[in-house]
Amino acid sequence: MVAASSLTQLYQEREAYRLPLYSTRQVAHLTGLSATTVQTWTRAEDALVQPASADGLSFLNLVEVHVLAAIRHQHGISLQRVRHAVQFVRQELQSENPLAQHQFETDGVDLFVRALEDDSMLINASRRGQLTIRELVEAYLRRIERAADGFPLRLFPVYGSTAGFVPEGLPSLIAVDPTVAFGRPVLTENYVPVDVVVGLYRAGDSVQVIAGEYGVTARAVEEAIRYELGAAA
Repeated sequence: MVAASSLTQLYQEREAYRLPLYSTRQVAHLTGLSATTVQTWTRAEDALVQPASADGLSFLNLVEVHVLAAIRHQHGISLQRVRHAVQFVRQELQSENPLAQHQFETDGVDLFVRALEDDSMLINASRRGQLTIRELVEAYLRRIERAADGFPLRLFPVYGSTAGFVPEGLPSLIAVDPTVAFGRPVLTENYVPVDVVVGLYRAGDSVQVIAGEYGVTARAVEEAIRYELGAAA
């Protein structure tokens, strides 16, 4: 049994994960969604994701939007149906952040898919070669690094042309951790902020020079550029 003092310390250490660190636009960039979509999901009266505060979104909010992004790219799913599924899971799991908690990875996914699909019909059953909601959600969940008790610690964002597909081939070279660099995306190799790397690239430094200066692989630098600049890279 964990001592009360240890639980208090653990909660305090994780307070950073609940702070409003991100704007709507930042969450949109981190999840491959439009700012309008994130705004709709987090600012409506019956929001799909309950924002940390009026000032911004927390890391836990970011994780929830990340999970919802898995279904956003599926055609034919109405916002009303998604809202119904989220509300159902929130009620069943008794949590303010149900899509971010570890329990969602087990029975929560089943609840969510069942509520979303109503009669258990797979959304894309008639669309040859496309993915089911379950496959997408589970793939996106694998991009979340969790503590032993299931608490989300780091997110490896989905970005670029892979958004909306199972991101198995997407490297985990970029991470988001609210306890590092104030929650900015960083290179997982040495926690250098992505915007710092891209700033040097924009200033004219080559990929090789930047990699040598920070002691990272050229691939990590290239991935930072690809993440920040997208198709322009």
